[in-house]
Parts: sequence; C-alpha cells; structure tokens
Amino acid sequence: MRQLPPSASALIGSLRGVGYSLETALADIVDNSIAAGAQRIDMRWDWVDGNPVAEISDDGCGMSEEALLEAMRFGGMGPQVVRSETDLGRFGLGLKTASFSQCRSLSVVSKTAEGTFAFTWDLDQVEAAGGAWSLIDGADGLPSDSLDALATRPSGTLVVWRKVDFGRASDFPSHAAFLSDLERSERHLGMIFHRFLRGDARRISIFLNGREISPWDPFMENHPATNRSPELRVRTPGGLVRARGFVLPHRDQFRSEQEYEAAGGIGGWTVHQGFYVYRQKRLLSAGGWLGLGGSRAWTREEPSRLARIAVDIPNTADQDWRIDIRKAIARPPDTARRALLKIAEDIRSKAREVFIHRGNHGPRSPKEEVARMWDVAGPDDSRRYKIRRDHDLVALLNEQLDDTGRGLLGALLDQIERTVPVERVWFDVHDQGVPARAGSDNLVDAAMSIARMMVKTGIPIDEAASRIHRMDPFDTIENLPEKLLQAWGS
Repeated sequence: MRQLPPSASALIGSLRGVGYSLETALADIVDNSIAAGAQRIDMRWDWVDGNPVAEISDDGCGMSEEALLEAMRFGGMGPQVVRSETDLGRFGLGLKTASFSQCRSLSVVSKTAEGTFAFTWDLDQVEAAGGAWSLIDGADGLPSDSLDALATRPSGTLVVWRKVDFGRASDFPSHAAFLSDLERSERHLGMIFHRFLRGDARRISIFLNGREISPWDPFMENHPATNRSPELRVRTPGGLVRARGFVLPHRDQFRSEQEYEAAGGIGGWTVHQGFYVYRQKRLLSAGGWLGLGGSRAWTREEPSRLARIAVDIPNTADQDWRIDIRKAIARPPDTARRALLKIAEDIRSKAREVFIHRGNHGPRSPKEEVARMWDVAGPDDSRRYKIRRDHDLVALLNEQLDDTGRGLLGALLDQIERTVPVERVWFDVHDQGVPARAGSDNLVDAAMSIARMMVKTGIPIDEAASRIHRMDPFDTIENLPEKLLQAWGS
C-alpha cells in the first residue's frame, strides 16, 4: 500500500474557492470563539494603504499547543466526531477554509494557563516549499499591540489575516468598496448571531472596529402586530426539530419607514421570507422555502413576504440536514418535510391574508364587518376583480341617479373591472414593493369629504361617520367617528 498525501499548495488553493464571502468567512471564525466559551469577540480591520490586515480576538478558554496544532490541521475534527452542545463546528475545515478564502496568510495565537502558542499557515511559503505541509511556529511579525492585549487576559485566542486579497486574482476592492463590505459584514453577523447577541442563547458581544454589533431579529417577536404560531416538535433520527411560524406586521403597522426597512433585513422583505434554520441557535439559512411546495417548489413571492418560520436543529442532525462546509445551506430530511410543509402552508396562508388586508385581517362580529370595495372571484371567473355593487357609496350613488345615470354608473364600473391592470400591478409590486398607505391625517380628510357628500343626501352626520368607519381603509383609524363629529362642529 502506498501513501499519497495531497499537495498542500494545490489543496489549499482549491479550498480557497469553496464559496465563502467575507461575511460568511467572519461568521465561521466567530463560531470557533463561541465554541471556546468567549463572551467578547473583537474584530479589527486596518486598510494599511490597500494591504488590509484583519485581527479577530476573543476571551475564550484558549487552546493548548496540542489543541492548537489540531485546530490548524486540515480536517482535524471531521463530521463524524461527537461534538459538545456548544460546538458550532462541522468538518474541521472552517478556520482554515474561511480564512484562506480571504487571505494568503493565517496566524493563530492562543493562550491558556499552560502558556501562549502561535502557528502560521502562509500559502506563499507552502508553495515555495514545493507543496509540503510546512507550518510556521511562533508569533514573529504579528501585531505587537494585539499580542500585548492577549497577554493581559487569563486566556483567549487571536486570529490574524495577512496578505488579504479577498480570494480575488485581480478585482481588488477600492477603499470605499472595502468599507461597504465591512458594513455588510456587520449586518450579516448581527443576523447570524442575533440570538447570542440578544441573550436568547449564551450572551456574547461582538465588536467591529470598536463598534458593538446589534442583533437583528427576523421575527420581530416584540412587535404587537406579529402573529406567532404554536411550536411544532418533530422527532427525527438526528434529534428533536422545533419549528415555529411568524407572520410579521404589514407595512401599515410600522411607526416609520426606517423601522419598516430595518425589519426587511439585508436583502429586503421578499428575500427574507421563508425558513430560518438554526443549529445550536446559530443561524444557518436565512429565508427561502427549502425546496418545499410539491412538484413545483415555492419561490419567494410578494404575497408571502411576511411569512417567516424558525426551525431549530441540534448539531447531531448535521448529516440528516446535509449541512455544507460554509454552514450556509441546509436541506430538510424526509422525516421532517411533511411537518415543515404543513406549518409553511399555514403561515403562508396567514401571511397572504395580512398582505391583502394590510394587517387588518381577522375574525369580526357581523356588526363590525368591514365594507370592502373589491370582491375577488374564483380562478375560473373571467373577471377576477369585481367592484361590490352593495358597497355603501355605490348604493348611495345609485339612489341619487335616474335610470340613465344608473346605467352610466353600471357601465363605468363594468369598464373598470374589465381593465384592471393586473400585470402592471404585479410588476410594480414585484419591483418596488407595496406602496405605503396614506397617513391617518390624510385618511381623516378623505373621510370628511365623503361625510359631507353623505350629509347632502339627507344622512345625519353621526350616522355618516359610523358608516364610513366601517369602510376600508377608514376602519383602521381609531376614534374616527369622534374625529369627524369634532371636525364637523368646528
């Protein structure tokens, strides 16, 4: 039998193209700090005249010389190793693969009660050694201030990226693009580790160039208009899977446009609908429908943009869920698909109702029934959208017209129904989102104009105000009848 070790330079060069982005690479480094019990993680980036250097330090338990050597080994702890509940690793490749996706020189310094140890992989040195696995021993050339900071801690680890090229051969970013990448990374880390940053998991703090990263909650659990489903538990061979659905508030339920945009996430509302798969409370997959939906898998659509589902899996289920090296993709096993499909169908349906009715969908007593202008017919009806002829305003106008006028009104409504620009509306909503509803002050003014017209027909102002308050969209305005009566008397 012959031993045939791979060429170090060739293997490392190939692993550089696994597909990490800057933000996913940084998240993999944070995973190691969390596994080490760190409470604070500091990331520092220096541009250095176009030769960036990154330092990621933590106050975790650190590694002995033997443990650090094993951490620097490619494939040191493979996927078959039984890991602790706090271990966010998977293939034993994350530290190296994530780092080399962004740089050509990786140094790790770690301190424990036994002492401080440092090793470096330098791809240029490996290539110069003819592809041998030549690991550099010692901390020569590393930033002295960072080494001094580590020395003041009882324990911890420092990761240093030098010769940073972001995995690019020639398309090196400008300083402005570099700053934009850091901003995107900050938001990404706030999403991936939001449970840790918020304290739902073991509380940690992450700082990027001195600024603390804030958590981004995909489910807006503290918003009063968020709809939550009961938790669903599914037993699978890999362990217990927990799922809970959330229907987020409609745009009209947000206090400001800034709050609404922030809730949409990095890629916007449509991108972030769907499943959020967590492994030991670390987010793996942010949005998307995991290939569910039957023969025609669901896609991200505007009417489902408010639907989000949290799925928690243990790290014993990695193989079942086919977690990839970057810990960015998860695929549900057959034992969980039926249950996940059921909860997704329910949440998507509820989200569509909130989307259609602008956050005001729900059971109402007969006297509270909202008078809506449009009816939606079934798929077999050639005229899908119909104006309700029994709507208060339509019926009232009919009473004021003679036969000719009623005929013209019917023809007008018929023409409107035949020419609803469905395709244009669909494209506009897909490209630009749903337009914000007019503010309450504008709606009150519009309601007052209708009230004046109704009074001219002989309807008392108090009855007109009550009837208008049952009309869409005026039903959302609190104390509208009192406001109209007050405006009428002023």
